[in-house]
Amino acid sequence: MHCVVHDPSAPLIALAVVLAAALPAAAEETFTVATWNIENWHTNFEGHRMRQATRPATRPVTEEQMEVMRQEGYQNDEDHWEVAQVVQDPAFSPDVLVVQEGATKSDLEFFNKRWLDSAYATVVQFPSNTDRNQHLNLLLKPGFKLVERRDQYYKDPDAVPNDRGNRLFARGPAFALVETPGGYRFWVGTTHQKSKQGGDNPAWVQWRNREALRTHQIMRELERTGPNDVILLGDMNDTLGVDELEADNGGDPIANLVGPPEDGFALATKPLADKKEFSYGGYWRTDHRSLIDHVVVSGAMKDQVKDVRVLKTPLASVASDHYPVVVTLRADEPSAASTTRPASNTRFEP
Repeated sequence: MHCVVHDPSAPLIALAVVLAAALPAAAEETFTVATWNIENWHTNFEGHRMRQATRPATRPVTEEQMEVMRQEGYQNDEDHWEVAQVVQDPAFSPDVLVVQEGATKSDLEFFNKRWLDSAYATVVQFPSNTDRNQHLNLLLKPGFKLVERRDQYYKDPDAVPNDRGNRLFARGPAFALVETPGGYRFWVGTTHQKSKQGGDNPAWVQWRNREALRTHQIMRELERTGPNDVILLGDMNDTLGVDELEADNGGDPIANLVGPPEDGFALATKPLADKKEFSYGGYWRTDHRSLIDHVVVSGAMKDQVKDVRVLKTPLASVASDHYPVVVTLRADEPSAASTTRPASNTRFEP
């Protein structure tokens, strides 16, 4: 005789299985991070600053001065419109945007409100050693949170005396710990490396390589601090590959920035370099076109890069001498550790 035992929970279990199968899979969180060198962007705000200086008026403004402000304002408005159209382009409109040759915080807030209709909830001007009023900026869409800043690297001393005195960097690097709407956290950084305008000066190449090596070291420090997802974007002022002068003075700065294979970092823009893409448009100077705006990711982020591309639109070609570079990323599942990290603005000391 067989005894049949009735399990009263069986119908509920079966129903749960059916409902689970019917529910759609959780949507994958993807977002875009972009870099753009907006050529001499600070000059686009001269008319705005003139108007601000006369409010409230402390002295009479002559008609001649008013005309200067009007003409400057007209030109600035055209420049602002071009930049805003590029940023708001549905093919671009990044969730996280870093800018080189950027604006001061007050000018950035004005631009975001007046020309982007407050599309970004957070705007940041990072500190630097710039003597050209060219700044590094970070803009975050609503839902993206700035958790922590590491932006004091501009104070790093140089081991070798240089034209800047005893400071290694001019503009960057600077990093921020960002949290996505889904709770995923990652380090995003930007920099504007020294240009190759030193010509055939070996000391200049060595200086550029010291910058690149130190920036790589900083990324490794952040990786060890956690989370280990680190991305650096910016105007690196160099193409991938070593030239004769670099070979004798420390190697390829881009390779030094990425670091040795055992460190696990990768150049996300390498596929663009392989396809002979260019991010520096140079307007009519077609012989100068090259890929000098790059993206570096840590080993933990390599499999999260879904796409990387240069945005080449008619307005992008006139708004700046650089085109934006945009990366589409897939977010990892947020960890309990990542959501309990306290905010701070301290520099990590190895």
